[in-house]
Amino acid sequence: MPSSASIDRIVLVPDSSQVTNTLFIEDYKLISFFGRANYNLNDRYLAAVTLRRDGSSRFGPDNAWATFPSVALAWRLSDESFLSGNRSWLSDLKLRYSWAKTGNQAFGNYLWSSTYTFSTETACPQFGSRFVCTIRPSAVDRNIKWETTRSNNLGLDFGLWNQRLTGSFDYYVKNTDDLIFDVPVCGACNLSNHVTTNIGSMKNNGVELGLNYRVAEGPHRGLGWNVSFNVSHNTNELTRINPYADTLTPTRIPTGGISGGVGNTVQIFEPGAPVNSFFLCRQAYDNAGKPIENTYYTLKQNAAGDSTTTGCSTDRDARAFHDPMPKWILGFSNYMTYGGWDLSFTLRAHLGNYVYNNVASNQGTYQAITANASPRNMHRSVLKTGFTQENVLSDYYVEDASFLRLDNITLGFNTQLGGEAFRFFATGQNLLTITGYSGVDPTAGINGIDNNIYPRARTFVTGVTLQVR
Repeated sequence: MPSSASIDRIVLVPDSSQVTNTLFIEDYKLISFFGRANYNLNDRYLAAVTLRRDGSSRFGPDNAWATFPSVALAWRLSDESFLSGNRSWLSDLKLRYSWAKTGNQAFGNYLWSSTYTFSTETACPQFGSRFVCTIRPSAVDRNIKWETTRSNNLGLDFGLWNQRLTGSFDYYVKNTDDLIFDVPVCGACNLSNHVTTNIGSMKNNGVELGLNYRVAEGPHRGLGWNVSFNVSHNTNELTRINPYADTLTPTRIPTGGISGGVGNTVQIFEPGAPVNSFFLCRQAYDNAGKPIENTYYTLKQNAAGDSTTTGCSTDRDARAFHDPMPKWILGFSNYMTYGGWDLSFTLRAHLGNYVYNNVASNQGTYQAITANASPRNMHRSVLKTGFTQENVLSDYYVEDASFLRLDNITLGFNTQLGGEAFRFFATGQNLLTITGYSGVDPTAGINGIDNNIYPRARTFVTGVTLQVR
């Protein structure tokens, strides 16, 4: 039995007449209207025009609706009389051009306002026997609008030797305005120190080439061999940052949060530089090529050349450099058959991409041994640097993460079993990666920041399929 003292401290639960539940509903709507017109004359002259009208509740009532048109034109040159004499080797040639305006509203729902009802007196106004508050529980920019991209694409499709070799070539330019991003604001400017808003404009341009070649077409279960190759090159640049009165840095927006320290970022949005460029101090080295702890080159040179400073001040010494996105992306796929056997594999390569190794910067110091907390494992980079303290704002940790990867390979055998189709196959994924990157995976992390200590899985799958009629 509980003592009388403990009974005195029991608080009775109020009955239902004294409690009012608060109902919170997050409501979001996207409405689209779409129309298209197509024109085709003898499969030689082709045109398509589309028009979209989209409305999103993620924007305020003044900016909810936007219109997105597009136009696509094509001319099949191989059907023209001035090329008809080349049909023995030129089986197809088509010129394409397209222009389109598209929109983006992919960001978290704003909590524009919410209504709460209380049955007891609060600071809210009274309506009858209830006290009703309408509050705005999140930071909002009431002028936020659709992010829009205007794309121009010029392309050429071709086929040679009765379509034995086919391919396509594209050149594109994309200009994006009113980029949607989360930016820092002063604490007294809104209901948070960050707000999602339109931050500026960006330009992308590049080329893409795709080829497919039928190497062999052996009859009667002879050798069949098909290979495909594609390559793309892209550059991007942040061209402008919108003036936004609440931002702490209206001409630069820090991004790329990392582990290590409090509130550190290693990337920047800065006009004239690629999006998510790294923004760090330039590490100083001794004559033997070893990094000097907590010592960096200044942006300004003296008469003798590079000058150094102690400590990294991003406002004074950091600069935007290196792009986390690859300059070149290459792919190669192969498919071969012979008799009942088939073999396929895919190779992929990224060239010119950089990664900030946050695992090394956060764990690559001898401080881990002497820390007040329990000792922890260190990254092997400490054997080269000898760092005793964290140097997370050093560009030493930005590495070339170019790689060549064998994404998958499949070997199969097809035969008959009891008059029914039978297939055995074995597949391996992520079998081989060739890279100079010192981390676990050159593709780990988001937008070029690797703080993942777990390797990508290498998987093997075998199986059989039996088709029974």
